[in-house]
Amino acid sequence: MNITTSIKPDSILANCTVLNPLDQGYLSHPLIERFGSPSQPIYVDQCNVDIHGVTYDNPLILPIYNAQSEFVQCAVLQNSQRVQVIPDGLASGFACYGDMQKDKPVIITYSLEAFFKIASSLESYAENMADTIAVVLVILPTLCNANKTELKAFDFEQIQFVIQQLSKAGYQQLYMPVRPEHIQLEPFQNLEKNTPVRLLNQYQKPYEIEFFIELSKEDDIDEVQAFISESIAYLPKKNQWGELLPLVQAETTANSTYPIHALPTLAREAVLAIAEHVQAPIAMSAQCVIGAMSHIAQAHVNAPHPFNAQGEPCSLYLLTEGQSGSRKSTSRNMADKAIIQHERKQYEQYRRDLEQWKSGQASLGKKDKEAYCAENPPPDDPSTLYSDITLESIAGLYVDGVLNNASIASDEAGQFFGGYTMKGDTRTQAIGGYAKLFDDGFVERTRSKSNLNGSGRAYDVRLTFNLQGQHEVLADALKDPVLRGQGFLPRFILTIPENLAGTRLQDAIYQSKSANHDHRLIAYWTRCEYLLDDCPRPNADQELHNGRYVIPMNDQAKEIDLAFYNMFEELQGKGKRYEYLQAFASRASQLARRLATVFAYFEGLQWIDASTLKGACEVVKHSLNEWAMYADIEVKTESDAEKLVKWLIRKCNTDKVASIPKVVALKGAPSHLRKAKAFDPCLSELIELNYVRLVTINKTAHIELNPLLLE
Repeated sequence: MNITTSIKPDSILANCTVLNPLDQGYLSHPLIERFGSPSQPIYVDQCNVDIHGVTYDNPLILPIYNAQSEFVQCAVLQNSQRVQVIPDGLASGFACYGDMQKDKPVIITYSLEAFFKIASSLESYAENMADTIAVVLVILPTLCNANKTELKAFDFEQIQFVIQQLSKAGYQQLYMPVRPEHIQLEPFQNLEKNTPVRLLNQYQKPYEIEFFIELSKEDDIDEVQAFISESIAYLPKKNQWGELLPLVQAETTANSTYPIHALPTLAREAVLAIAEHVQAPIAMSAQCVIGAMSHIAQAHVNAPHPFNAQGEPCSLYLLTEGQSGSRKSTSRNMADKAIIQHERKQYEQYRRDLEQWKSGQASLGKKDKEAYCAENPPPDDPSTLYSDITLESIAGLYVDGVLNNASIASDEAGQFFGGYTMKGDTRTQAIGGYAKLFDDGFVERTRSKSNLNGSGRAYDVRLTFNLQGQHEVLADALKDPVLRGQGFLPRFILTIPENLAGTRLQDAIYQSKSANHDHRLIAYWTRCEYLLDDCPRPNADQELHNGRYVIPMNDQAKEIDLAFYNMFEELQGKGKRYEYLQAFASRASQLARRLATVFAYFEGLQWIDASTLKGACEVVKHSLNEWAMYADIEVKTESDAEKLVKWLIRKCNTDKVASIPKVVALKGAPSHLRKAKAFDPCLSELIELNYVRLVTINKTAHIELNPLLLE
């Protein structure tokens, strides 16, 4: 059969042959021969399968489930070929074997060897272990590569996505057997640190020396069972304290990775394609695509506003930090390709009209020329994309009626923040001007009395920002209290992608690909072209306000919007996560509505539905998390509990002990905590969050530190 993205997963399985472990076709399948044989039946499409021009010969088909056990996709696997996911191209879940129960162990794997080896042992686990287990497989594109390759940043994003998906669904015991190379140890440790997953290690008694392990098809089943059962049993011994909880509770901490799953399908596929062809970070590609969508949408629609029936601009301000050579320009040019081509066509027509206008007055005298120009004003330059333009200049274009919609898109954000407009005496005026453009679509230009001809106002104009720059250039600007305090930076959606330098190798498969023939990009560019060419509006009954209409929220979206607003309002309170980021957090709901409007217009929706608004909220939460983590952006003073635990750590390290008499701690603590009234509440907080505990040694109360703090 010819698999396309239109085929549903259940119809794919219906066309497959089910092979049992003793069937000759099962035993001789290249993937089974290479990676091992699970004891469960497998699905094989016993013919040549064509997927986007690539032929797969008798591929193995893995069903993909989400954390709610819903069958959502299929993964097509062939030895030495890139894994294909149908539909959507990106796995929204995982493959699994075994009985998944939320209070029983779930083993997470990222290689077929480990997945098949554990799957082949499932039947006897129930007899030899106290708990039944299940095993899941993260669907990575390189699962079947000819040679085992080092995991890339996107692979870890997929692994983390599966972990978080399971955790949010209520699965409490998540484990992962790993044997990373030395240079990859840190990403796995970060997974254990930042997610509920626990790494399974091999321990050698009596010294309990640990080393990482990864299962292979050659491993004995009994040894595999022993490894998993002993490793899981050992974990509580390794840290009987429980997980260290943050002293400042992060109730709404966004994923550290960009929430690519939150974007509309067509945009998400374009982001993945750009990242793949350009070898740029996912987050950078996503910001570029969102910037392009904002540029297009702002000319036609407004975002819903709680107190204004005509809505507000849906224009977005986007900011991306990227190192030199991180492919900022290439990513943006690929995302803006349809806009650039559209502008070029309009500019070529403008040049022809200008030449015709010039020739029409070439032979006229002075008076006739003046009359001609009065009746036939020169054509306006239709350009709307700018990389380097001052507020004064763009305000003039708005006031003169040349522009209604524009974008400032540049991969040299340092030029913007370090330019004349954003420095010195003009900065305050510029900040106010850009803020008014963002909020109301209003701009004003006031000239001196000797040059009043250039003065004026413009209403209902729009501006999108898509700025990218290096950390070394942006750092000072992003810490600038004026830019933050006066509300300019809080209007920006920020992301700080990982640095991919050193991982962007180009093999024969990469060189054989062409972005211009990638169906994902062709579909995205085609949609952009359609929306740029004065397409029919998705909701023709909507009342227009200066050429734009409001895309409203449905009832479910309104409930989400209210909950999102209240959540971030609460988190601005004293001692909460965003106490010192109030200017940023207070705009979360507004930015989410604007972004959801852009998403809805791009998809052709008449309403902002719950799914669309949830996706926008995820992106905004990610941005707030980036602002909160950015060096010195969150200028918060340490809590008393933080000060106390830091002093306890220094004291223990200096004295080379694991505990301190409570009376000694009370006398030596930071000066304002040396009374029991202040000291005891801080100590109670540290005990509750697993940082310390009280023990009795020789009839004296001691404060013992969690060993993790002394590593």
